[in-house]
Amino acid sequence: MTDKKSDKPTGHLLIVGAGGGLGQALVKHYLEAGWQVTAYSRQSAPLKSEQLDWQQIDDYAALREVLPDTDAVDGVISTIGMLHNDDFMPEKHLGAVNATQLEHSFKINAILPMLVLQQVLDKLPKKSSAFFVQLSAKVGSITDNYLGGWYSYRASKAALNMLLKTASIELGRSHKKLVIAAIHPGTTDTQLSEPFQERVADDKLYSPMQSAERIAEVIANLTTEHSGKLLHWDGSELPY
Repeated sequence: MTDKKSDKPTGHLLIVGAGGGLGQALVKHYLEAGWQVTAYSRQSAPLKSEQLDWQQIDDYAALREVLPDTDAVDGVISTIGMLHNDDFMPEKHLGAVNATQLEHSFKINAILPMLVLQQVLDKLPKKSSAFFVQLSAKVGSITDNYLGGWYSYRASKAALNMLLKTASIELGRSHKKLVIAAIHPGTTDTQLSEPFQERVADDKLYSPMQSAERIAEVIANLTTEHSGKLLHWDGSELPY
């Protein structure tokens, strides 16, 4: 990635959290675009391609142990994140807030993505263009919070955005052409959004491939001026 739209159409990309609906769609999109993709997931490989190296990994905090044997990669996309699981749903009111859910949300949504960035940093070039993109969420914007609720998800995504911003400042000194950005993909038809889709208008619920294509378009147009920003799927900047 350069200070203008890159004229390099393909490269070597790492996709972390590739097993989910949006992760798989991103893998498919970049394979079809001609990229070499190394994918990491807790699930076994659902896709096969000569351009794809799928690594099954149980703990993303141990990602460094399975990074590709190459000097540098052109980019990293992390889809790591959670809104709910078998034990937790988003808190609708203050009385539902609890330490266990807060801790788990912060671990998945803020801590693990930063550990991923820490571990892949040696694979990101210092002198040539590259990107690290983490999927985030508009509801992590403090300025844009008009509805309340969803305490742990909102707070953990806000923490993520701050951590990425902070890293972008530090790494802007050592990796001058590296872009670190958070992207809000919009409400995508995946397991994450499934319990809440009844409230979403049909034209506001996007297929995984549609979201993947939009994310890839934002990435293709990243410049160093975007580093540290929270971006909408249409490329516009969202407030912190």
